[in-house]
Amino acid sequence: MFEWVIILFLGSGLAYGLFSRRLQRRNISSPMMMVLSGAIIALPLGIWHEAPMTALSGSIHFATTFAEMTLAIILFLDAAVLNFRKERAAQTLATRLLLVGLPLTIVATWAFIVGIDPTIGLIPALILALIVSPTDAALGRPVLENTDVPEAVRQGINIESGLNDGLVLPVFTTAVLLEANLLSNGHQGWVKDALLEISIGAGIGIACGFVLGKIVNRAVTKDTIIDRFERLLGVLAALLIYLLAEQLGGNGFVAAFAGGLALNISSDRVRDTIESFGEAEAELLTMLTFFVFGMIVVPAVYENWTWTMLIFSIASLVILRPLCVWICMIGSPYSLGEKLYIGWFGPRGIASVIYMLIMATLVSPAHFMPLFAAGTMIICISVVAHGISAAPASNALVRYLSRKS
Repeated sequence: MFEWVIILFLGSGLAYGLFSRRLQRRNISSPMMMVLSGAIIALPLGIWHEAPMTALSGSIHFATTFAEMTLAIILFLDAAVLNFRKERAAQTLATRLLLVGLPLTIVATWAFIVGIDPTIGLIPALILALIVSPTDAALGRPVLENTDVPEAVRQGINIESGLNDGLVLPVFTTAVLLEANLLSNGHQGWVKDALLEISIGAGIGIACGFVLGKIVNRAVTKDTIIDRFERLLGVLAALLIYLLAEQLGGNGFVAAFAGGLALNISSDRVRDTIESFGEAEAELLTMLTFFVFGMIVVPAVYENWTWTMLIFSIASLVILRPLCVWICMIGSPYSLGEKLYIGWFGPRGIASVIYMLIMATLVSPAHFMPLFAAGTMIICISVVAHGISAAPASNALVRYLSRKS
């Protein structure tokens, strides 16, 4: 069956690619198409007719192995290709969003979850808040591509989405390990183990990233590297750092993120070189992630969706994130329209999907059905809502700003 899944994924990707220009004019994004394709393909495979969670439990090894590799690459590339020096206004905006808006969003989401369903537990509620707080700019591609939108706004959103998943990751990992330890009545030294794993990962990532940055810088300067290998540098470096950290007892994801930051900082030329891995390859990873999500995760949890989860999903997207963004931007020079625009474009995407898959390897999904079901629902809504609204909202902001000026 695995071969047929790959064939059907490739066919779906080709079908979208052939009509991508027309589909994007109708605000149909590739994540929307791939989630739908995965869900439809799951029908003849019988996945929808299986008992809840059967699809996820039977495919968890494949899904999480792929997810882990993808997350390592994404964390590394997000940190490595961002140009922190390009736009001071964008950097200031991103700093506000990451250091004030993100913690506020996590706390507000956590409090809302506990308030709407006190039975869920404080730690599981925190885990769900951490799953749905990171944003994914890939779901709102027209936001980044519309050059009429102010540069600071576009770059600020881009920097935020590139770094927030890496910043949330250590807290998410610690919370999941805590819950797993409580469930198994584990030993009391888990905090020390978790901190050691994160510290080792960060140390390995920083050291490898710095050294690789210097090597890449020299290779580009001396012109010893050909173009097609430049395109591979990002993914090769990401997987090398991730796997090395895992083998040495560190957290590979923290290592990948730290390695990307260190590599970025240590080399002036690394951004353009690593970025040449490019949009096409990153788009393929994005499409495959959402295809797996639609084919495996959605059928596994849809029967457990509730009205309470719908209320939470809408509140998270429409109220909690925008409100926290508005609070963190008090005193900033941005207009009301820009604040609303930035607050709305916090799509939940790849990081949220992969966090759930990784969590499924550490704790039994059956014990945390509400978390998986609620996380899946909010991602599904976000994929559609942000995909459809990205271009129209961007155009509306441009018109709003032109009238003000």
